[in-house]
Amino acid sequence: MLPLSHLHFAVLSLTSSISTVAWSQWVAGGLFATTNHFQACAFHTPDTGLFVYGTDNPASGEGGLIRTDNGATTGGFYVWYTSPGNIEDIDVRIGVDGFPYYLAAGHAQYNQGLVIRQYPLYINPFQFDSVRTGPGKYYRAIRMRSDLVAFAAGGNAAGDGLIEMSVDTGATWTTVATLTGQPVSRLHFVDDLLGFASTGGYRRTLMNGVFLPDSGAIYRTVDGGWTWLQVHADASAGFSDVAFSTSINGAATRNDGVILHTADGGDTWQPAAVNLPGPYVMTSVTFRPDGTGFAGCYRTDGTAAFILISYDGGMSWYQNFSTAGFNHSRRLYDMYFFDDAHGYAPTHTRQLRSTGIVTQVPLPGSGAVLIYPNPFAGRLNVSLSAGPADLQVRDTLGRLVMERQAHGPLIELDLTSLPAGHYMVRARQQGVDMVGSVIRE
Repeated sequence: MLPLSHLHFAVLSLTSSISTVAWSQWVAGGLFATTNHFQACAFHTPDTGLFVYGTDNPASGEGGLIRTDNGATTGGFYVWYTSPGNIEDIDVRIGVDGFPYYLAAGHAQYNQGLVIRQYPLYINPFQFDSVRTGPGKYYRAIRMRSDLVAFAAGGNAAGDGLIEMSVDTGATWTTVATLTGQPVSRLHFVDDLLGFASTGGYRRTLMNGVFLPDSGAIYRTVDGGWTWLQVHADASAGFSDVAFSTSINGAATRNDGVILHTADGGDTWQPAAVNLPGPYVMTSVTFRPDGTGFAGCYRTDGTAAFILISYDGGMSWYQNFSTAGFNHSRRLYDMYFFDDAHGYAPTHTRQLRSTGIVTQVPLPGSGAVLIYPNPFAGRLNVSLSAGPADLQVRDTLGRLVMERQAHGPLIELDLTSLPAGHYMVRARQQGVDMVGSVIRE
């Protein structure tokens, strides 16, 4: 056996069903502006990428792109902007030539579709030109299936949702779906065939106001985006985002603070447990490559924004970070992970960035639970500081793979039958949950 000095430990984070206090490796980035709302980002290396923005006035203010080459640790610089304009989403793909291709989408006063693409005459990922796709429409989402095939989505003046497709890296666009009464808020592709769209998401209005549509839905495509069918609808609240960690496990954020979870590819959706007192507007959801889920939200009175974390595939969510102590980042719009260690959260006036693998740590003075080694080959040790505990081990889909009561102080779990992958361990002591993730080699 290795000496303890050579073992990697996982310290389970303390959470509570009544109130949750936690810390994480999120810090304020260096991109700063007094009126810009950074609404999304994309990176082609861990530290090099683009943030898209609009201003406090999303109907007539300036919108554009800001570049960083150091992971947003210091100030970035403008590479493209227009007024009036509001750029709301961005994506990137590495082409077969190894070259990064960025596409961003937005609108001019919600009445002109606007796509930002690389200038075709220059081999430079940060030389951009705009494509205006016609009046009476706006885009709020863009996703690339490859360096050639992309989808932009939003709505039109009639209040319907639009999903449009390009097969030439954003040069020309064709409408493939019109969703009656359901403007699209975000797009997500699991692979080349399976994709999802959320509709009815919140919308920013003048002077930081928020417009909340009265209904929303989730749509699915299984043929690469040519056809979209509704798989879930809500008559009272819209959906701001949808994301999947696998082809069957996903989550969707609703404007009213509810997060829905699916474990069957979107056929059925159930409310997840969200351990954060409301009210707040849910804005985004994503899954890190290791399956850990993150969701963003903010209070409309401007007091704080929050990052939530899920260790069980999206079935339960806990507070991971709060901006209540900042004079910035009071409104959080999106979450993006390049890999497990490099994450970014576009917010109002300044970005948040992770400084490593985002986890939670125990409260000062609390009884910690240690699990080791991590990664483990088959047997996992659980060290309890005091008292008995109920232990659960779940996979990334939230399925229970082991459950037992432990009386400590050291318990060995035989997990040799589990396949390689990421797992969530939960220890419950005196009504308080402590959760953390481990890796089966």
